[in-house]
Amino acid sequence: MSSYALSLLLAVIACTIGGALGGIALARPAQVLGLAGLAEGEAAPTPLLAEGRAFGGLLVLSHAGAALYLGYQPGIGAAMAFVLALAWFGAALGRAASLLIDRAGGRFNLGNLAFEVLIGITLSLPFLNPGRLVLRGGIIA
Repeated sequence: MSSYALSLLLAVIACTIGGALGGIALARPAQVLGLAGLAEGEAAPTPLLAEGRAFGGLLVLSHAGAALYLGYQPGIGAAMAFVLALAWFGAALGRAASLLIDRAGGRFNLGNLAFEVLIGITLSLPFLNPGRLVLRGGIIA
């Protein structure tokens, strides 16, 4: 398997993980908010649940669209996955700022920081590793 094909496969897996996280937030926003410490002890207010579901839907459809194009139009999909990678890097940057400024250290935040950086790196691989995908003798990308 070429390194370009491997980077496409890894990016599709990262899209699946990102979409699954969005699906969890869409289906069970109260649990996700509780994990983040935004709804401790009491029931989360309805507007907060609506925002959690909206965020989940955003993750599901954006990652599904990138995965779709990674499979059918790898050049376009690589650009879409790179935009998602920038979003994940932005989340990691915000979390790192929170760790430094707010002193919000802890296992949860450090683990999420590492996860966000790894997903960002994985999603950027097809964009940073341009190449041609050869399948059964025909060039498809």
